[in-house]
Amino acid sequence: MVNGLSDRLPDDELNEIKELILQPGGIPDETDITYEDILTELNLGAPPPEPPPGPEEPATKAAPPEKPAKPEKPVKPEKPPKKAEAAEKPPEVKPVSAEFTPGPEFETHFAPSGEYQMEDDFEDAFVEKRDKRALWKALLQRLRKREEAPAPTPAQMQPRTRAYAVNLRLRTVLAFALTCPLVVISCFQTWTALPGFLSYTGEGKPYTALFFMVLLQTLVMLCGIDILGRGLSDLIHLRPGAETLTALSCFSSLLYVGSVALRNTQSESSLLYQTVGFLPYCAISAVTVVFALWGTSHRYAGYARTYKTAAILGPDADCVVSEEKLWGGMPGFARHTAEPEDFVTQTETPDVVSRVTRFITPLLIVMSVVLAALSASYHEDGQYFFWTFSAFCCVCVPLTTFCSFSFVFSRIAARLSHMGAAITGWAGAVEASRGDVMVIEDGDLFPSGTMALNGLKILGDHSFESVISHSASLLRASGSGLYKALESVVKDQSGYLRAVTALEMFEGGVSGNIGGDRVMMGTLNFMHSMGIQVPPELSSKSAVFTSVNHDLAGVLAISYTPATQVKGALMLLEQQKMTNVLAVRDINITPTLLRDKFGIDPDLPEFPIIEERVQLSDPGRPYHGKITAVLARDGLCPYAEAVVGGQRLHRFTVVNLCIHLFSLIVGMLVVFYFTSQTQPAAAASISPGNLLLFMFIWWAAQWLVSCFAHRY
Repeated sequence: MVNGLSDRLPDDELNEIKELILQPGGIPDETDITYEDILTELNLGAPPPEPPPGPEEPATKAAPPEKPAKPEKPVKPEKPPKKAEAAEKPPEVKPVSAEFTPGPEFETHFAPSGEYQMEDDFEDAFVEKRDKRALWKALLQRLRKREEAPAPTPAQMQPRTRAYAVNLRLRTVLAFALTCPLVVISCFQTWTALPGFLSYTGEGKPYTALFFMVLLQTLVMLCGIDILGRGLSDLIHLRPGAETLTALSCFSSLLYVGSVALRNTQSESSLLYQTVGFLPYCAISAVTVVFALWGTSHRYAGYARTYKTAAILGPDADCVVSEEKLWGGMPGFARHTAEPEDFVTQTETPDVVSRVTRFITPLLIVMSVVLAALSASYHEDGQYFFWTFSAFCCVCVPLTTFCSFSFVFSRIAARLSHMGAAITGWAGAVEASRGDVMVIEDGDLFPSGTMALNGLKILGDHSFESVISHSASLLRASGSGLYKALESVVKDQSGYLRAVTALEMFEGGVSGNIGGDRVMMGTLNFMHSMGIQVPPELSSKSAVFTSVNHDLAGVLAISYTPATQVKGALMLLEQQKMTNVLAVRDINITPTLLRDKFGIDPDLPEFPIIEERVQLSDPGRPYHGKITAVLARDGLCPYAEAVVGGQRLHRFTVVNLCIHLFSLIVGMLVVFYFTSQTQPAAAASISPGNLLLFMFIWWAAQWLVSCFAHRY
């Protein structure tokens, strides 16, 4: 028992208390509490039996139950205590106020003196728990607000990215100016024009040369403090990347300089100071920071150009959407009017180079430590560990790391910006690389200003206003691009458009009901198929005929002026082997017209049936793809430029990634081979000058590839 009387009093005293309680009239109490009541209250026994019957109640009701409920630890009150057997009538005990003197058995339970506090302080515990809940609730609300915060718009991000790109460019120039003398000190030790106090291989201690190396490298690191800080932050959050490798390269060079400064030139081998190969790699670390700043500035310059084009558009922008099964089960692209909500998020999605680098960075760090220790073990007492470790850390960050994607992206973003298009960064490039089909509509081939009404002939009793009104209303209801040729005429004649019902579209024509009249428009073949006679002198390839109630009402002569940019876009798509699907509603646009106007092969573009063309060109057609680019101009040129530019961005970035990885692997092998050799000539082979030249050659190859990315 935990809360029972038997845990608090000895058995003999407990029996005496039981005896007094069970004795009738033993202790006068107004509430008449019995021993069974106490046991029941303490959950120590069965519920108390009913009191004996009074004079007015029958005796059967006073009988206790034969089977009382089983308590946790039953106590039999009927059993008389042991001391009750000795005396038949115990004397009456009157309650007397007296001080309680504990016996010897209680003395061992005394607690030492001091300040005490109740363990079960429910009020303090409740307050503490309430404060903790309030704290967690506030943190959750803050996280939810951050998650529910609206994504930034291109108009908001454009000035920020532009300012940051300019800042990076200025710091790049400053870091380059500081790096040049550092490269001279590290790479031209045999140059006679170098001052003697900057000599690292002279007879004296190289403390002066080391001081200037550390000073210049520290200043360069301050120029790229945001990149190095981001690298350390990524390392703390266990997601290291290219910035982490850059920071590791800088700190490993400084660590090697510190190890050299602490050594004594008199007790060390002459190889440490008298050989150029053992120079610190401060120059390579500084050059790495310069190229990191340069590549990052190109990236944000591309972001700024992209956001500038996207900021011109409103909420309902003209977007290029990639769909998995667009036509014939093949993936492709189509133009839709949509709101690019996540345009900024998609544009700043990490590219493939960043993802691959983040994946292999932990492996590179471990390999640098292991290979450095293994290479140092070939030397006496492993005294060159910091030198080998610095060499591996420098070669882990080739100059191509920050330039593989950013150089290509900035060039293509600049070209697309001039064409009135903006691609959603690497995410758009991935989507563009998957598509093989392009849906081309009326406005792509003949945008505004390339079609005009060249003449109009009214036949019969029909008026000029009625023919223009009926024709324009029917063309607008059908979504045909021919409406642009009549729109200006309707405005000049103060005409009006009327409602069209029972609209039907056919091959080469369209019909509908306007104000109780059945109006049809179409080509010469369409009129013949509908049984409407056309005079031979009025027949023309580009003419459009209008009939009202099967009566020829007018002939519209339409002139098509091919745009040079549209012709170049069609040739570009033909070179890229894209499948062009003509989802046109203009009754005159056919592959034959494209051959006559643009000089392309009429067998190359796909010309679906009218039902498929109407479905593909429906503005309200739902789509389930991702936004690849946004367009700020009409016509096929920005549309084709965005798709082809995205494909070239993906292709050239992958090529640059291969160059980057190949240079990384070759560099690690070369450094391991020469650092494991004990001859002084081997160490001189990977001097800062030679290693910097090796890294620069691979960067030059990548730069040449990137220069052709935007030339198409």
